[in-house]
Amino acid sequence: MNNWARVATTKYINVGAPLVLMGALWLYLWVFPWYGAYVYDPRWGHNYAEALAFLAVGLAYFNRRLVADLLAFLAASLIIPASLELLPHPVTAIAGGVLVALIILDAIFEQRRKDNFGEPSNRRMRAWLRNHLPTLAYIMLGHLALIYFLVRLPAGTYETDLVTIVYDGMSIPFLLFAILERPVQALWGISTARLGFFWGMLTMIVSLILLIDQPETWVCLGIAVAVSALAIVALAMTSWSGASASL
Repeated sequence: MNNWARVATTKYINVGAPLVLMGALWLYLWVFPWYGAYVYDPRWGHNYAEALAFLAVGLAYFNRRLVADLLAFLAASLIIPASLELLPHPVTAIAGGVLVALIILDAIFEQRRKDNFGEPSNRRMRAWLRNHLPTLAYIMLGHLALIYFLVRLPAGTYETDLVTIVYDGMSIPFLLFAILERPVQALWGISTARLGFFWGMLTMIVSLILLIDQPETWVCLGIAVAVSALAIVALAMTSWSGASASL
C-alpha cells in the first residue's frame, strides 16, 4: 500500500499532473458536451488549441526529453494566434493535436534511450535548452491570462463570465509555481512542487464549482476532487511511514 503512495509523492505530486488534467478535461468538455456550442458559435474554437497546449506541456513535463520540451513550447505558442484569432481555429486545433501526438510518440520512442534524441553536442547549449525550454513554455501558457486581462477584456470580449475571470486569474500564480519549481526547492517551508500541484488542482476545482449548474462538468469536478484527495492520502501515508521508520 505504501508503495503507490511513495510513487505518487515522488513522481506525480507536482505541476505536471494539474497541467495534464487541465488540458485533458478541458479538451473533453469541448470535444464532447460543448461541441454544439462551437458549431453554433465558432469563436469558441480557441478552446481546442488552448486545451491542447496545457496537455502538451504537461506530457512534456513527465517525458523530460528535449524534443518533447521543444514540441510543448511550440504547442504553448499556439495560444497567441488562437486567443487573438490570428489563424483559423481548425488550423490551430489541428496543429496542437499533431504536436501532442508527436510528444506521445517521442515518449514511446525514447523510453529506453539514455541520451536525448537530437540534442546539440555543445554542452552549454544543451544545458540552456534543458533549463529554459520548459520555462518558456510556461510563459507562453501564461499568455492565456495576459491576453485575456490586457487585450480581450478591455476590448470587450464576449467571455465575461465569472469562471473565465477566476480561471485566468488563478492560473497566473499556478504558472509562477511551475516556473519556480526547478530553481526554488521550497517556498514558505513547503515544497514548490507540492504548492504548484495543489494550487493547480484548486484552480480546476474552484472553476468547476462555478460551473456546477452544468451537469456535464460534474464528472470533471469529481476527477479533480478524487485526484486531490488521493494526493493528500499519499502524502499522509508517506509522512506516517517516515515517522514510523525514524522511531
